[in-house]
Amino acid sequence: MSTQSLPTLPFFPVTCREGSTLLRGRTRRALTAEEVTKTCEVLLAAALRRRCSFWLLDGRVNTTAHTAELHEWLQEDYFPRVRAQLGHPPCIALLVAPCLWHDMASIGLDAPAQWPMWGARVGWFREERDALEWLRHQGAQARTRLQLTGEEWQPLIAGQYQQLSFNF
Repeated sequence: MSTQSLPTLPFFPVTCREGSTLLRGRTRRALTAEEVTKTCEVLLAAALRRRCSFWLLDGRVNTTAHTAELHEWLQEDYFPRVRAQLGHPPCIALLVAPCLWHDMASIGLDAPAQWPMWGARVGWFREERDALEWLRHQGAQARTRLQLTGEEWQPLIAGQYQQLSFNF
């Protein structure tokens, strides 16, 4: 299957394979807080366009932590909008630089974690293999929940429903 390019930024390409529900984004260089917010908006647009609620984001080239203001924006504005527009919380695997991995616990970021106040399931990883396995597990749990409850994903666009397909 081919990989389809989506609206993107030069410093953060976003792709999704045809028929997949996995968005992939890769930071090409360290980003400013303003660039992170632009990147987040591109990710949301791509997720809505391709009906993707599973994201693999590679930020390993970024070696500095972001500001508290950026984290507040994510918590108070961005993730509530993502959840509302997708109809359910996104599941996001973030690949982080090894130099940041050790600092994460000291600022309260455990890997992986459910962030109910952010309306997202977020996992922090050093290796892509581990991140993909976690995303597959999250997808399997979501399928099981849907089967047990007989529910369907909330429509992202009238008449269309989220499909869980992992071809990555």
